[in-house]
Amino acid sequence: MKERLSILLILIIFANNQFAQENSKVVLDLKKSVAMALESNNDYQQSKLAREKADEQVTEAYGSSLFPNIKGNINYNRAIRRPEFIIETPLFSGRFPVGSTNTLTSSVNVEQPLFTGAMFLAVRIAETFADISQQGLEFSKIQLVLNVKQSYYNYLLSDKLVELAEIQLQRAEENKNNTKKMYDAGLVSEYDYIKANVQYQNTLPALTEAQNQKSLAENNLKLAVGIDFNSKIEVADSLSYSYYDIPNFEDGLERVIKQNKLLKQKELEVELQDLSASYEFTQHFPKLNAVGSWQMQAQEEDERAFSNWRYSNSVSVGLSLSIPIFNGLTTNSKVEQAELDYKIALEGLSKVKKQLKNDYENTVLSIRKTQEQIEAYKASVSESKRGFEIATKRFNSGLGTQIELTSALYETAFAEVNFNTSIYQYLVYTAQLDLILGKSLEEIKL
Repeated sequence: MKERLSILLILIIFANNQFAQENSKVVLDLKKSVAMALESNNDYQQSKLAREKADEQVTEAYGSSLFPNIKGNINYNRAIRRPEFIIETPLFSGRFPVGSTNTLTSSVNVEQPLFTGAMFLAVRIAETFADISQQGLEFSKIQLVLNVKQSYYNYLLSDKLVELAEIQLQRAEENKNNTKKMYDAGLVSEYDYIKANVQYQNTLPALTEAQNQKSLAENNLKLAVGIDFNSKIEVADSLSYSYYDIPNFEDGLERVIKQNKLLKQKELEVELQDLSASYEFTQHFPKLNAVGSWQMQAQEEDERAFSNWRYSNSVSVGLSLSIPIFNGLTTNSKVEQAELDYKIALEGLSKVKKQLKNDYENTVLSIRKTQEQIEAYKASVSESKRGFEIATKRFNSGLGTQIELTSALYETAFAEVNFNTSIYQYLVYTAQLDLILGKSLEEIKL
């Protein structure tokens, strides 16, 4: 009875482990991979938080530049020993205590900006910074999509290369076994058998290398998507070629200038530096504030109950004018620094424009080149397979040599690897072009 219970317990544990392993498997497609990455990627989440912080800075700028500043204050003092003043005259002299034992003071002070040179500039600076954060968030999002696509396509390529390596190993093994039979029957030379065996042995490390590359690609995909490394992934997709509609060069370049998120960031940074220079210059101007104050005060001795204290109130309103006269040329220096920062930002903007134009042209050329390669390699795959079939038949009939067959085997593998690698490169280039063109997530094909 105890043995049966032990066996049942082991079976239950094994079933639970199997269930847990099945549950730890994550089935992915490209759309799901991107969605998971956007949810878990740390850099993207930091960009979102930075955007929220920028919104709060806009609110802060409105509050400090346009809205009144109201402060309340309450003070209570108890005199342990009151101060005294002394009077000495020819007729009398004495010491007289000053103040009361208890002093309670409360006040409310209001300050409303009426005019400052930077009154609205501070708000515009904060709003521009928020726009920069928004463009940064959008760029971070599309950059993340590109990274996920690269990792996803790399995994698909590595998976396909493992499949091709296994097929190649099977072909090499079949050729080796067939040649061995023919050698034993005296139909081929020992050299032919050695050649076939060497080809088979050389194929084994290629499969191991392909499997290692697949493991690395799988880990990179997990990292990009945000999946635990202990989890298993399953990707049902395969590398496939679909035509990408490349815009006319001039139209595409115009879209890059208008919509590229990185370029928009740089343009806003130039605007921000220009506003900052104007802000520093306004420190030469006077500042006018309206001020108001209400104060309530009471001074009493301990003999009077707190509820019977006598309070006096005072209210005052007025204007406060602050005029900068001289501060050791600090303001002038800050203005010069801000103007230099503006010029630096202009140079950075010019550099990014040139770089984007170059990246756009190179990426378009790369896409067109890989399109031609795909078509060429597609035909090469078909022809090499046919050549391998012919070489196999010729060798089996005694008309061909093992060198011809080995060469055909190599050419078949080479053509298939080139074909799939070209598809991978094509998919990565098109993803890069989406980023350069400034496409939104909704426009990107997933």
